[in-house]
Amino acid sequence: MRPGCSKPYPVAMIPYVNMLPYRVLGPPSRCGWHDYVPRESVGALAAGRVIAAAVPVGALAGLGDCVEPLGRFGIAARKSSMSVLFFSNHPLNEYRETDRLRITPDSATSVRLLYLLLSYQQSAPGLRRLDSESGATGELVIGDQALQRMYAGRSGVYPIGGLDGVRPYRHVADLATRWYQHHRLPFVFARWVIRRDAPPEARAALLDWLNAFKEREDALVDRSIPIAAQQLGLPESLVAIYYRCLGRVLDEADIEGQALFLREIRRNRLDAVERRPTRSVTSPTGSTPAYPGNSKVSSIDGFRLDWDVSPNHRRAGPHHEEAL
Repeated sequence: MRPGCSKPYPVAMIPYVNMLPYRVLGPPSRCGWHDYVPRESVGALAAGRVIAAAVPVGALAGLGDCVEPLGRFGIAARKSSMSVLFFSNHPLNEYRETDRLRITPDSATSVRLLYLLLSYQQSAPGLRRLDSESGATGELVIGDQALQRMYAGRSGVYPIGGLDGVRPYRHVADLATRWYQHHRLPFVFARWVIRRDAPPEARAALLDWLNAFKEREDALVDRSIPIAAQQLGLPESLVAIYYRCLGRVLDEADIEGQALFLREIRRNRLDAVERRPTRSVTSPTGSTPAYPGNSKVSSIDGFRLDWDVSPNHRRAGPHHEEAL
């Protein structure tokens, strides 16, 4: 606990089953979880409402010098993700400027990855606009919703049968697979980071916790499989395959893949692909920062992050709207 304070240090936790092995370990000493979907964790971290998070790598540049990595820990997909999926009426390589997309509001990285993959097409070099209206020809869905939409009642589809359509769409693209096909590198979706102004005792507790996770990762994953399967309503065998797709202790190939992605989004001017404001969230500790450090509201992803002015306050939960 903080000296003279009974409240634990707040740490953001993504409420998807891909983070369940971390939850099974329990929170770090003197810390407590606060659920935020990936994009919302960025704002909470920037505003000082949490001191650490597994932050989307697509938003790292916007956080600037506010944070630093907590070792080589995060979430990486090696060849496939199974949970970052683009459902569409026609193949990804046939998309044109006139197509309209529905994009999950929960992501700060997957949306950039989708636009990057689309930008590789010579026939369609520009960005597609986001559209929440009916008539979309494609939809990006991530996390638990993607797993459930793709695999519920279809447990033999992956990896045996490959990816095929899910109504009302005829095609499904795993974006991590498409990235790997282009670059032969894993794709890193999130990195554990901590605010630079966090107390030394909190930093030490988080590093100890992550190193303990590294030592016990296999056992923690095994314990998480039946829990995740029950939460998702999917077979344990499929959840086990899903967990094997993911890397949590990052290696050199993961770091190289992350660096390449950050270079590519800069080169293709995708640092701020969406300028609509994200949903606001209620601070875990009220309207003031959770840690009273340098918690200025920051400009990230091309919009101003102000988590207290919106009338639509809501805490992140395990299920969210699929599109803006």
